[in-house]
Amino acid sequence: MTYRGRLIARDSGATAEPIRLTSDPGWGDGEAVLSGAARITGGWTRGATHPDLPAPARVWYRDLDYVPRTLWLVRGATASRIPLARLPNWKISDPEDIKSEWWSWDYPGGKSFDVFMRNEQGKELVLGIDTRHLTGSRDLYLGAIIWAEFGWVDGTPYPSYVQGFDGEKRGLGFEGYLGSARSRKIARHHRYYLEDKPHYLDDPEGEFWFERRGNGGRLHLIPPAGIDPNDATFEAGRESTLLHLADRDHLVISGLVFRFTNVTWNLTELPWGEKFALKEHVHPAAIRVWGGGRDLTIAHCTFEHVNSAILMKAVTPGRPLDRVAVTDCAIRDTDHHGIAIQEGIQWGHALPDEGGHLYDVRILRNFLARVGQRPARVGSGNAIDVGNAQTLEVAGNIIERPWHAGINVHGAKISGNTRDVPLTRILIHHNRVTDGIRTGDDCGNIETWQGGPAYVYNNVSGNPGGFRNASWQEGRNNPNRPGAARFGMAYYLDGAFKNYYFNNIGWGLSADPWSPVGATAMFQEIISYENAFFNNTAYNFVKGTRRQAPQAGRNKFLGNVWDGIGDWVFWHTTPARSAAQGNEADAGPAREHYALETNAIAGNVFHRITGKFAAFKPSGQWHETLDDSRRALTGAGALAGEIGVIAPRPPLLDPANRDFRPTADSAVVDRGARVFVPWALHGTVGEWHFHASPATPARILDEHWYMAPYYVRRDDYHTLPTFPLTVVHGGADAFVASPLDDWTGGALRFDGATRFATCPNADLDRSLDYKVDFRWDRRPSETRTASGRDFKSPQIHDTNFLLEVIFRAEPASTPAVLVEKRRGHGYGLGLNHEGKVIFEAASPAGSHALTGSSSLRDGKWHHILAEADRATRTLTLYVDGRKNGTAAGPGPGDSLANPGDLFVGGTPGGRHFRGDIDFLRIALGTLADARTDIAELHAWQFSGPFLRDFAGRTPLGKRDAGALEKTD
Repeated sequence: MTYRGRLIARDSGATAEPIRLTSDPGWGDGEAVLSGAARITGGWTRGATHPDLPAPARVWYRDLDYVPRTLWLVRGATASRIPLARLPNWKISDPEDIKSEWWSWDYPGGKSFDVFMRNEQGKELVLGIDTRHLTGSRDLYLGAIIWAEFGWVDGTPYPSYVQGFDGEKRGLGFEGYLGSARSRKIARHHRYYLEDKPHYLDDPEGEFWFERRGNGGRLHLIPPAGIDPNDATFEAGRESTLLHLADRDHLVISGLVFRFTNVTWNLTELPWGEKFALKEHVHPAAIRVWGGGRDLTIAHCTFEHVNSAILMKAVTPGRPLDRVAVTDCAIRDTDHHGIAIQEGIQWGHALPDEGGHLYDVRILRNFLARVGQRPARVGSGNAIDVGNAQTLEVAGNIIERPWHAGINVHGAKISGNTRDVPLTRILIHHNRVTDGIRTGDDCGNIETWQGGPAYVYNNVSGNPGGFRNASWQEGRNNPNRPGAARFGMAYYLDGAFKNYYFNNIGWGLSADPWSPVGATAMFQEIISYENAFFNNTAYNFVKGTRRQAPQAGRNKFLGNVWDGIGDWVFWHTTPARSAAQGNEADAGPAREHYALETNAIAGNVFHRITGKFAAFKPSGQWHETLDDSRRALTGAGALAGEIGVIAPRPPLLDPANRDFRPTADSAVVDRGARVFVPWALHGTVGEWHFHASPATPARILDEHWYMAPYYVRRDDYHTLPTFPLTVVHGGADAFVASPLDDWTGGALRFDGATRFATCPNADLDRSLDYKVDFRWDRRPSETRTASGRDFKSPQIHDTNFLLEVIFRAEPASTPAVLVEKRRGHGYGLGLNHEGKVIFEAASPAGSHALTGSSSLRDGKWHHILAEADRATRTLTLYVDGRKNGTAAGPGPGDSLANPGDLFVGGTPGGRHFRGDIDFLRIALGTLADARTDIAELHAWQFSGPFLRDFAGRTPLGKRDAGALEKTD
């Protein structure tokens, strides 16, 4: 059964009774199909009359009362896309370079980029010059749609009308990517092709061209292989969106097939208007949600030959998208996205509510193939694209041959926005993305952006593409241009913060820097920091990890396997042009500080390292050997600088055939890392892991992440305040082994007499000025000030709050502080004289206390979580994952702010703790605010996937390096 046309959802369902759009076996046999096409089974006439057709006698035509931009030949269950008439008649003859048959610009004897022209109307245009192919008259080119690569990065071909022609230079004039001729670069060796003119209708393997006349026109066709189209079945696109929803709730769409959509007639139209307002008609999809919606499920549907499968965009201010699920769907052969679910805030929006927000999203167990083959004018056509969900899970998806990124996820908020985002929790796991980035570049098979925490684990990313013809042609014979062919990554962090990447596998086709299929990098980071990469397996990459703008430090690479790296393993700064120049620069004054003392690199296993090991320093100094690299890091006082070991024999069984298990005598055994990964909370304002720092043993880094309103420009995030602790009466010998982290001394021992840690109130209760730019609001920049409750710190005002600590207490008989900020008013968590936990909160309205039920001074490790809920005026205590008691607490208006310093493990006046503290966290919210509960948090932190391998196995003894444990 096939329904042809468009559906619009007029009503919402109810929480327990959603509206269901589905199929019923009683309706008939076969699939339940929603089609956006009109079927053509006859009515063709041979011998067209249009004067610009090169061989009109071979062309068939048929008049229609609609305007198709898409056409398919259907033979049984198989549909074949008929291309729009194009020049040249390119095909995909090289799966690793799908644009190998396109033409390219040559710009002979002059500038190789930034060449412009003005057409007869005076409009400035890019001028692309190709003296080899553009030998025809102006009528052959003017008015055509050009699909052009651009640079310096991304380069996804975009459609633009040819609006100028220079017959003398043999050049075409057209708009730049964003409209202006100067948006992006068109350069020598960038490739292009032309389409949508009758002059190009000449391919005997099949092409079409539509001559529009008002709301209809004439469809011209050269049928494939010379068949008689009257004996065949065609589907011609008519509707671009098949199911449209706007601000509707409680809907379930399941068991349906969506096929054959049209696209917007003007392929070159920019997707926004004034002030970046989005144009709805330029954002079609088989299922489109344009606005908010709650409790929306799309499950067990098939999408084939559509513009986009699913697009949800929360464009309505104040109307969010929440509880959205896309599960168990199959998506094949799209022009644009596969699944795109995004908030309504756009680039350039500084204010927090200029669009709707995105809350909970689940994208599970979908299959996507060949997505993004003809992207929209602006945009790259990612297979799965999520824009700033609060809580997100992308899991179990299989993605094959996406033409851009496979999984592309933004977290928290866009750079430049002043929204307060106290909670983000992103899980990307058990996905497989292979043969990605077929067109365009500068992206990852799997990519994260902006704020976390993001947990990216147990994924496979294979053969990331990103072929760049312009770079390859200039660099292929240049010994100083390794890795020129591609710029696509297995995993990419593009301004991504507080990410945990573990148990992932990545593989490339070649580690050879001068191969056209040399895989660029396993991991790429730009500006990113506060990230941990541990127990991953990387096979065959030109570079192991690339890091750009590394000033913030605060990264960890622990227990990874690097098997086959052809250039640099750790490319963490732009290397000097030569080793000698790097040494010379390093001997001079430092250009800037890269905070290498906050990084940790240890436990890694290396094999087939044919290039160089590392460049870490601002000087670009080369560290060509493992020993050189180790000396550089340990000399900088890194948290861990042991780096790792070189495997004398292959450490993996058969990685060339995708068997990444360790060999019987593998060097990975016991080289892995146990790394503690906290579960995301609401409004975390302090997070201390008590890792020993060789450079500054009395300083405990604060690793909290909270994208407050003053987190505006991503380039500046690393300059914003954190709240490190200073250890009083303690040095390097104060750190002991940790049950949570085994790669360093990860717990701080308190002696019960003099030692404590502190952060001064002056750091916690301060004013911060920050600049806000208004791109679309036509008003000058503002300098704003965050102070009082707007400055987010462990100074608690009238919010909910939570204290979490993992500790081991020795027997003692005196009260002790675990964490406290109190002078008159304030809060504290400690042990009383009986060894029971006591949780206290005091405000001008009164004091409140909750005491645990049993002594914890037993020499064992315990997990304590204490929370204050203002709305219910309740204090709650959890011990080792179970509720341990409740009591009355402060109310909504009761501020706990005070001028006291923050103390951990004691105070200058006494109450010293005797034992070890391994982890401490302070948050401005309850578990409910964090959309979680104690069972989920406790299960994640003490038996979560970071404690097992890719296959879910718990290590026997110490963890092995890489994604997979040795099992025999």
